Order: sequence, then C-alpha cells, then structure tokens
Amino acid sequence: MPTYHRPVRDIDLENHPRIGKLTDVMRTISTLTEPAEMIRAFAPWISTRTTRDYFISVSKRDMPEGQYKLTRVIPGSPSFDGVRRQPAANPWETWDEIPTHEGGIIGEILRLGKPRLIEGLELGNDPVLGVVMGEDAPRMKMLAAMPAFDNGEPLNWSLSFSTDPEWDSVGQFESGMLDVNLMGTATRNLVVRKQIQDLNDRLSAQLEQIARIQRAMLPEKSPDVPGFEVSTSYITSDESGGDYYDFYSFPDGRFGVLIADVSGHGAGAATVVAMLRAIINCYEAEDGDPALFADYCNAKLSDTRLSGNFITAFFCVIDPKTGRFVWSRAGHNPPRVRRADGSVDVIDSAGTLPLGIIDTLGATSDSGVLGVGDTLVLYTDGITELRTSGGELFGEARLDAALERCTGVPECVVDTVHKSMFAFTGSMTRQDDQTLVVVRRTGEA
Repeated sequence: MPTYHRPVRDIDLENHPRIGKLTDVMRTISTLTEPAEMIRAFAPWISTRTTRDYFISVSKRDMPEGQYKLTRVIPGSPSFDGVRRQPAANPWETWDEIPTHEGGIIGEILRLGKPRLIEGLELGNDPVLGVVMGEDAPRMKMLAAMPAFDNGEPLNWSLSFSTDPEWDSVGQFESGMLDVNLMGTATRNLVVRKQIQDLNDRLSAQLEQIARIQRAMLPEKSPDVPGFEVSTSYITSDESGGDYYDFYSFPDGRFGVLIADVSGHGAGAATVVAMLRAIINCYEAEDGDPALFADYCNAKLSDTRLSGNFITAFFCVIDPKTGRFVWSRAGHNPPRVRRADGSVDVIDSAGTLPLGIIDTLGATSDSGVLGVGDTLVLYTDGITELRTSGGELFGEARLDAALERCTGVPECVVDTVHKSMFAFTGSMTRQDDQTLVVVRRTGEA
C-alpha cells in the first residue's frame, strides 16, 4: 500500500504579535545587569497576562512581623508600552526611603501567606490602599494576590486589582503567578550577581593595593658594587605575590643577597612577606653568617605560628674582593652558577627544611667562588614549575639550557629565561609568581 507523508510546514511566528513581543522581552532581559531594569523590562509582559486596572507590588523582606512596604504602585490598564511608564525608582537603592505600612487588606493577605482571589472589595476605608489609591480605591472590586517565594517564604507579592466585579479567571491567575515567580527568581539572581560583582571589585582593589605595598617593599634599585653587575625581574601572578628579594651591605664591603618564596599567593602570602621583611630588619648581627641568619628568621616565624604557611629562602654573602660567597638554603630551589665558559653548576648543598615549619632549623652553610665572568642565578619555583596547558613542566633542564645559550650578562639572563618560558607555553599568563635575581662578577673593580 502507498505511504503518505504529511508535508513539513514551518509555521511563521515572526509576525505573531505576542510571540514577537515575548522574543523582544527575552532578548532584552538576557542583557540586563541591574535588578530594577529586570522589573521594568519584564513587568509589561506579565501585566498583559493578567487583566488589571491597578497594580501594587509589596515586600515584607527583613521587616518586622505585620509590616510591609509598597515597592511599586502603578495605576491604569497594562500594555507593552508600559515599560516606559514603569517608575524609575530602584527599591533596592531607596529601600530606607520607602514608607512602612501595616494593617489593611494587605496586612491580612500577608498574614495568611496564601494566593488569594478576592471579590466584593470595599477599599475606600482601607487604612493603606484608601490613601495610596485615592479616588481609584472605591472603583476596585476584585483583587488577585500572587506571592513570589524566596527560599520557600512568600516575601514579595504582586497585587492586581480590577474594576470588574466578576473577574475571577483562575487560568489568568495561574499564568500570572508563574510569571511573577519566574521574574522574582531572575531578579534575585541579578541582585546576587551584582553583590558578587561589587565584592569582587572591592577585593580586586584591595589586592591591587596589597600588590602596590608589596612592590614598595622591594629594593628600588639594584646595588652598585664595584666588580659586579646585578639585574632582577619580579612578576606576580594574577593575585598579589608571595615572592621577595633584597640586598644587604656589610661594614667590611661584603654584600648579601636574599630570595624567598612564601607558600601560596594572594593576600595571605603578601602578609607573610611583610612579616619576613620586618623580621629581617630587626636582625642585628653583622658577621653575615647565612646559617645564623636562617636560624634567626626561622625562630621568629615559628613564634608567629603561620598556620600552614612556610617560606623557602636562599641567603648568601659575597666578598667583592675575592668572589668568595657563603650561602644557606632553606628548602629553596637550588640556584645556578653560569660559569664564564657557559657551563652551569647547581648549588644544592647546605639545605634544610623551609622556614616556619619546625621550631629549630639547624641551618648549615657552604661556600664557593665566583670567578670573573661567572653569574649567580637565583629564582623562585614559579619559573621551573611553569606548566603548559597539557601539564608539562618547564623544569630545571630548560632553565639550564636557557642559561647556557645566553652571554651571562644579567640582563641577557633575564631576557633569555623569559623568552624560553614564552616559547614553552606560548602564553603570557602565569600560574605563580616568577622572580629572578642575577649577580655577575665582572672583575672590573
């Protein structure tokens, strides 16, 4: 037997008046960021779904029992053009200026807390509506009271009044209550979204202020030491950083170099950096023993009970006359010495746990010599632990390869390492703070 197929038809809704209007409303509200704009855009559509001659929105949010506020009072029959007649006032911004009411038929509706269709109204003597509606009050004969629920509670209400004494469409009430609650949910989402955005803006401003303060704690310029040249690079992640470096001078002409990295980043890490700087500035010994210095910092940090934070650090003291340098390493990444011939040595001795983990560190020290043309490279783990989107680490081998390719001049070291990291990830984004301190012995006293 032959098979008959019903032809496919595309029903054109583009010119349907209500579908077209609804499409415009949905498109508009998808772009909104302000709760008051949501009300102004959505309310005209809702109003045409429920016949009315007067509309009042009521809220009892955060109000004492029995009290409420009229957040919107709109006389007249609805239309889509009503969006231009919606009050410009924003109840979220002018809440304290809106009068507080109690009693009357609204008070009774709120007390019962149920959807209501009320006929046979006599509002002329109502203590609230009689005043608010004025001469319109006696004309209203029907009332549709629709609750909008928030966390299960009917905190907001939409009251639609009609002059028709026989208006009692349950179908309109059903669609209207659905619309009111959908609009309420959308509006609350915008309120929360705005609150989150405001909090994020304030937090970003505070973090930027912390970052500025932290940058101010770093040396304004590299030290000017005869026979040496120094270059630094300090780049934080998106939040304020936990990296720190500094230089120190001793009466006999020696100079010290410190690099440190607080676990984590953000405001907490920046605060610990400030603590470390204050502790260092109170250190009075002038012998320049890196092990004693590390033990001192650890003891002070342990006294503060950092609650999970710790600091890796490398401190060394360099004698410009001989090139001899003495160091102590507290859990920090092993620095590199790029020799004049291009080879790279690793400084991994004299190591202990990071600062602030145990009460007594027991630091030790070791020493070596920087020959003319040798370059000491200190760095934080934001460089070697840089990852690609696939999770591959930049690692120490790539760092060493970059050092072998450069000339050893501090500026060249910084530039070559940065270019290598960018070539590795193809991105300027950073998962962690990245700090370099590069010291080269030139021999030109």
